[in-house]
This record gives sequence, C-alpha cells and structure tokens, in this order.
Amino acid sequence: MRYASRVRTLIAVVLSLVPIMGHARCPSSVTGAFLEPGRYGVGVRTLPLVDQSRPTPAHGNVAEQPSRVLTTEVWYPTTGGPGAPVRDADAAKGRFPLILGSHGYGDIRTGEAYVAEALASRGYVVAAPDFPLTNLMSAPRDPVDVVNQPGDVRFVADQVLSLAKSKGSWLAGRIDRRRIGASGLSYGGLTTLLVTFHPTMRDRRIRAAAALAPAACALGPSFYRAARPPLLLMQGTEDLLVPLPSNAGRAYADARSPRELVALANASHTAFSGLISALSTINYDHAIGCAFVETEFAANFARLQTIADPANGIDPSGCALPCQGPVPSDVPMQAARQHDLTQATVVAFFESTFRKSHDGRCLLRSALATENADVSVQLHRRGK
Repeated sequence: MRYASRVRTLIAVVLSLVPIMGHARCPSSVTGAFLEPGRYGVGVRTLPLVDQSRPTPAHGNVAEQPSRVLTTEVWYPTTGGPGAPVRDADAAKGRFPLILGSHGYGDIRTGEAYVAEALASRGYVVAAPDFPLTNLMSAPRDPVDVVNQPGDVRFVADQVLSLAKSKGSWLAGRIDRRRIGASGLSYGGLTTLLVTFHPTMRDRRIRAAAALAPAACALGPSFYRAARPPLLLMQGTEDLLVPLPSNAGRAYADARSPRELVALANASHTAFSGLISALSTINYDHAIGCAFVETEFAANFARLQTIADPANGIDPSGCALPCQGPVPSDVPMQAARQHDLTQATVVAFFESTFRKSHDGRCLLRSALATENADVSVQLHRRGK
C-alpha cells in the first residue's frame, strides 16, 4: 500500500510540475544561447579499448568471452573554429572536465553525439563506449548485462585518464580529474545512476550525473544513500518504455542530491536518441521503440529479477514490461525539438556544476521553463 501511495503521489507531482523561478536576473533567450556552439572546434577519435580483467558472459548461443570489448568514441576541444567534428585533430591546450557517456539499450556509442559535440565545443572531453551486450550491433543482446556496465564506465575512465597522464599522448595534460561527470540515456541512464550512486559499484571520481529517461524503477531510497552529487533527470511525459512517474519521477523523489527533474510535454523515450530524426505524427515509442525492445525484455523478464540487491536498494519486482500503457493520441514532440532541449539542458547542467556558470544556473532555475511552454521543471537545490 505504501508503494502504491508513493506512485500515486509521484504521478500527481509530475502532472502538477510548475516552472521554477530563479532570483538572479537572466539574459534573454538563454535556451538559444546553449544551442550555439562554444568557442572550440571539435575533434573525435575512436579508442579500441579491451578490458582483459573481466569476462563477457555467455548470452544466447554465444559462449563466455574472457574479456570485454569497449570500443570508445572520444570527443574533445580543438583549436579550430565551429564546424563539423574533425577526426584525429590535435586537442586544444587546457585542462577540461571529463564526461563519461552511456548509450541506451539497442543504441550505439555515437547515438547521443549531438550532446557530446555540444559539450566538446564548450571545452569538455566526452568518452562513450559501446557496451558489449546492449549495443545495437550485439547479437543477441542481453539486458541483464547492465550490472556489468558500471565496471565498463570505470574502465573507460581509467583508460582516458591514463592517456591524459602519458607524456606525448594526444590527450596529455588535457583533463581535470576533479571535474568528472556521467551522462546516459535509458539503460545508459540506469548505468549512470549505478556508477554514480550505487554503494559498491559507484566510481567516487564522478562529481555530477545527468540521466535521460533512466530505467530507474528498481532503485529505492536506500540506493541513493552513499553519494550526493548534483543530479539532472530528464524525461518525456509520454514515455511508453519507462514511464516518467516510476522512473525519473521516482529517482527525483528518492535521491538525496541537489537535483532537477525536467519533464518534456508529449515527448517519447525513443526520440531522445540522435539516431531518430524523422518527423512523426504518432508517438515515437509506438512507431519505433516498442517493437524494438518489447519482445527482448519480455523474453528476459524473469532473468532481470536476478539483478535484485535489497541490501543496496535495488528491487526490480515493482518494474513493469515496457509499452504496457495506452498509446497517446497527442502529436508527439518532434525528435529535433527533443534533441535541442536535451542539448541545452545537459550543457547548462554541466556548465553550472563544473564552471559555476551564471547563464547555466539561469537556464535550469528559470529560463528553461519560462522560455519553453513544453517544458516543466522541479528543482531541489539541497539534499534531504
């Protein structure tokens, strides 16, 4: 009864989200300003990383492998001006924050390149691996492997930081180890929460996290007890794969960090992915996402219960299969619009957190909701 009451409360909260007004005077068109590229050019490199210390579990008819292949894309600032990313360009001089990206189930490391490129143009290094058993090209995919993905993120962080320490490396001296963040979409959002907050899986180097439409329904209040870094949660109100109230809404209610919940009206789950660009008159999840994941999760639903970890606040028994709700009749937020709002919000979040940006704080605390009628915001500036 108590859990059901909490869910009803979360639904009421989501439906009644109101703009948060900041006290500081904000410049005009803050959203548009965060859609403009920064002062750096953008370079991109592919790192053929392999973690020899951990296996890839058997999946389907594929036997266990002795290592984990983590091909990683890295975006970074260059001395060139705004424009398309330049492969293998020289990095700009400076010490930059590092953001560790995690793709969603059936997505790829470049799926959210639109966010990574925006961050790199403002002076960030972004590293995003392909996860061995949940990326688009995995055959077959295995959702249970999400428990190994926080270790993948830690390994990628170790390798990138090692490059930054190596004399003569293209990344030598370019990363500020005191400013490391994580960002992820969907299953990558769950991975981001695990590597940021889990009492034993977390990477203590992570100082801020942005979780987009995170699959967070299994994470209870005690899950968040070990860490309190700033947290951005962002989700669509018409997400059919992981509904907002029991996922980002629950994370917002249970986390103890300074945190923000950004709800996008009529937005779907699938359209957060940069792989989706076409216009649509029907919900993107109904048109694309549900058919892609529904069967796979149904086939593995019983196995997913094995990720339960009551001692650390993880209980998947309250989670439902994706796409069980009614199909929305509203015209969905278009993918391009969803990408723009996501880019502006995520960039502003890391700028306000790592660089104390006045404009970033203005966007998050006031302008995002007041400038955009299709955005609602809840903000909790201090932990419980």
